[in-house]
Amino acid sequence: MKLWAAKLQNPSPRKVPLKRFHMANCQAADSEFLGWSRTATDFLIHELGDIILRCGLHSDGAAISRKDWDDLVTGNLRTALGDAEGYSLRMAFVRALKWARMNGGESKIAFIFDRRKEREGEGKRIFELFEHYARIESSGVTPVSVAFSDSYNVLPLQGADMLAWEQYRYATEYLRSDGKVKYASRKEL
Repeated sequence: MKLWAAKLQNPSPRKVPLKRFHMANCQAADSEFLGWSRTATDFLIHELGDIILRCGLHSDGAAISRKDWDDLVTGNLRTALGDAEGYSLRMAFVRALKWARMNGGESKIAFIFDRRKEREGEGKRIFELFEHYARIESSGVTPVSVAFSDSYNVLPLQGADMLAWEQYRYATEYLRSDGKVKYASRKEL
C-alpha cells in the first residue's frame, strides 16, 4: 500500500497528486485525469502495474456475457444461480478460497469488495454461507470477514479496479474477435 500511495502522490511527471486511481477515468482522461495525455496515463498504468507485479499480487477474473446469461439462465436455474453479477460475486468467493487453499500460507481469509449498496446484502449472505460451511467442513482456509468500502479509503481496491478493467477489456476484445485475440493488449497486466 505504501508504494501505491507514493505513486498517487507523484503519479506522472508534472502532474498533481491524485486522490485515487480509477481506471475508467484514467482511460477517458476525465475527472482527476482531465487534460492528461495518453502518454501520461499509459506511464501511470505501467508504473501501477509494476507495483502489482513487484508485490507478488495475484488476480483472478472471469467474464460473463450478461445478455447470454439472461437468455440462457432462466426459470429454476435462474432462481438458483441469480443474475450474472450475483453469480460472479459467488464465484469470487469460491475462486479466492480455492486459490488460498492451493497457494496461500495463511489459514484465514478476509474479503473486501467495492461498495455497491445494491450488492452488499447479497455479498453478506454469501459470506455467511461460506463461513458456516467452513465451521462444519474444514477446508484449511477460514473466511473471517467481509467488508464493503470505497477505493478512496482502501487502496487495494484501486488495484483491483485496474485489473478488473483490463480483464473486462480483454474479454470484450476476445468476444469481438471470435476468439482470435489470445492475450490482453497490455502484457504486464
